[in-house]
Amino acid sequence: MRSSVRSRLLRLCAFVLLAAWNASCQTPPAPGASSFQYPKVLPYRFSNFVWWSDDDLRVLLKKRIAGLSDEIAPNRVAEGRLRDALKALLNERGVVAEIQSTEPSEFQLTGQRTPEAPPPSIVFSILYPRILIDHVVAAGFPEETKSTFEEKFKQFENRPFSSGSDWMIKMDCQDALSAAGYLDSKVEITHSPPSRSPDGYLVNLSIVATAGPKYHIGALSADGGLLLNAKDLSQFFEKKVGDFAGANPFSRLTVSLRMFYWRAGYADVQIGAVPVLDRERALASYHLTVTPGPLYHLRSLTIHKLDDAQESKVRDFLAMKPGDIYDGSAVDRIYHKLPSEPSLSAYSFTFSPSKDARAGQVDLSLDFFKKSDESSVTVK
Repeated sequence: MRSSVRSRLLRLCAFVLLAAWNASCQTPPAPGASSFQYPKVLPYRFSNFVWWSDDDLRVLLKKRIAGLSDEIAPNRVAEGRLRDALKALLNERGVVAEIQSTEPSEFQLTGQRTPEAPPPSIVFSILYPRILIDHVVAAGFPEETKSTFEEKFKQFENRPFSSGSDWMIKMDCQDALSAAGYLDSKVEITHSPPSRSPDGYLVNLSIVATAGPKYHIGALSADGGLLLNAKDLSQFFEKKVGDFAGANPFSRLTVSLRMFYWRAGYADVQIGAVPVLDRERALASYHLTVTPGPLYHLRSLTIHKLDDAQESKVRDFLAMKPGDIYDGSAVDRIYHKLPSEPSLSAYSFTFSPSKDARAGQVDLSLDFFKKSDESSVTVK
């Protein structure tokens, strides 16, 4: 099952803290050095060429461009040949178009990718004329969810069409269906042939759901991991056996466990509760597990742009010195205490924790700035 919709506030808090750690999972390269090398060739795809399917468009392009494969070099010459061929195909349909090609960023190429997302590609899209979504036609959604989806889909209308967002729409729909108990749902998206409009072209989206059965909870259990071995955590479950399955029955417990382990020095803790589905009886069994990862200690602490007295106050607020177990939530204490300290109330800061997983060490850097200068700050 895909993760269901959780409490927005709790998920946001956990995501922000976790993102800060994930961004520093490896020791950074030395200044001026970089291990990243941009690929020599990349796949390509099409965003809004609504007269053809992607497969059909590839066949037509390969007939026009000798030696064209499913990958091209990310450079002006190779991309220019495709743009010219695409313009010629559109001209044959009476469409005079301006076309752009967009190469993936380093982040797209190196960052963690959602399995449902398309691979990093050179994306070709029509800038002019505009290709907009006219109406969204939905089918197959359970009666109890229709009002939610009707409101959601209404927001798509009169917005630019891009097939590259189909996977996000599918995931969003499936998450919402899962939250309502439909854990085995599928969603398909198609679009109508384009029709001319004064501003460009319009397409209708068809979003069809196969909801499947509504699941109930068949079993609930949790293993608190290394620090909470054999601890009965059932009092913290948000649902019970027999309830409709849907929103994660461990969402608040997951956040609490993550914070507990972070404070104890386990910054890489992984917490999971993927349900096992009994499709014949429409039952979902959940078992929460905790994988702590390495124990981290603070190796170094660097504080920038404060005088000695201010820096001393910040170190007191942090209450963590080199050699101590690294408390992943300690930085939050500084944010809470700054407003009440006259010498620091006008300041805020960014922080850069850099982890050395092999050594179990963290180098923490705090960069302070006056809030009046916030617009010029680069967030790490």
